[in-house]
Amino acid sequence: MKTLSLLDLDKIDQIATPEQFQDINMHSPAINIFTDFNQHKPLMVDASTLAVDAIKLMMKEHVHMKIVVTDEDEFLGVITSNEVSEQNIMAKIAQGFTREELLVSDVMITRASLNAFNFEELEKAKVSDVIEALKHYKVRHCLVLDQSHHHIRGVISSSDIARKLKLPITIDVATSFSKIFNSIND
Repeated sequence: MKTLSLLDLDKIDQIATPEQFQDINMHSPAINIFTDFNQHKPLMVDASTLAVDAIKLMMKEHVHMKIVVTDEDEFLGVITSNEVSEQNIMAKIAQGFTREELLVSDVMITRASLNAFNFEELEKAKVSDVIEALKHYKVRHCLVLDQSHHHIRGVISSSDIARKLKLPITIDVATSFSKIFNSIND
């Protein structure tokens, strides 16, 4: 048996992270900047979770998007920090909900309202292509669909890309005022 020795750590103050070993730039393959659900468990929330609890959970986990599922993990949609913003919560309260009864399913973006990047196209794209597409479609997050397997393969987040590139990425998200106006007048 090989004997392993122990080393002192008193002069070590850094923890290795995958980002330190990935040299990502605008010309890197786009596949390097998406969260692949084949390698990472998706961040999910049950549709029956109270919206106020989802807000707390997202803040605690430092995430801006979660996938909404049923108790059986059936994909229903997504919830982002925008859907659980105070502005959108107040719009739902104006519709007659109370803050204490508002569920994730009441504020989520349904899967019928979502779009996704094609995984096969993403495999051929560069990081700059993804950033331009996010800006063009005015979204900060986008799901990735693997059509050949008929499942959501992953997600792309502009904040993750910015962190990996160590550059700010500004995306003018489509205004939600029309959504709020329409929801109040329904």
